[in-house]
Amino acid sequence: MHWRDGSAADVYGWSGFFGLKNLYGDNAIFIAPEGLDKGWANTGDRDIRFMRAMISEVQQGACTDTQRVFATGFSFGGMMSNAIGCEMGDVVRAIVPMAGSLWSGCAGSSSKVAALFIHAKDDNVVPYSAGMEARDLFLKRNSCSASTVPVGSNGCVEYQGCDSGKPVIWCGTETGGHWYPNFSAQESKAFFDRFK
Repeated sequence: MHWRDGSAADVYGWSGFFGLKNLYGDNAIFIAPEGLDKGWANTGDRDIRFMRAMISEVQQGACTDTQRVFATGFSFGGMMSNAIGCEMGDVVRAIVPMAGSLWSGCAGSSSKVAALFIHAKDDNVVPYSAGMEARDLFLKRNSCSASTVPVGSNGCVEYQGCDSGKPVIWCGTETGGHWYPNFSAQESKAFFDRFK
């Protein structure tokens, strides 16, 4: 999902779904929704209701694997990815919020999803601590321990002891500012590909 003042066309066009379209080609259905007022405030859960309706409509009109529905986004889109993870575990299997926080809401549900978080320590728009707060919420929900093991080749760590099928991975980078790193697509695809 797009960032504040971004658009569905930005995600579909120049970002290529954050690089995932090039990796998956025609082996996935990509959807780029556009938030009201160019954001994802999720006021009164309106964006969650929209996401549920959109996913339902796509599943009625296309051959989809309902066990492989994922959400990803950057900045405000990362925040909305977190909100989806918080409230739509009955529909969505895993999320990859990049430079996101819990600012789009996360109340009234105990939903569990697999989650991969990507955040730079020098992010000057969405504080690193806000990304860690989102991570910590999913660590608690998924019953993960504090111990980690390295995963991938980009400095990411996977938390141990999580509920079956609900892994949590943290990719905290030293630099990068408020952006998503070049490895985001590679790590996201490797994460999504676990759920077959």
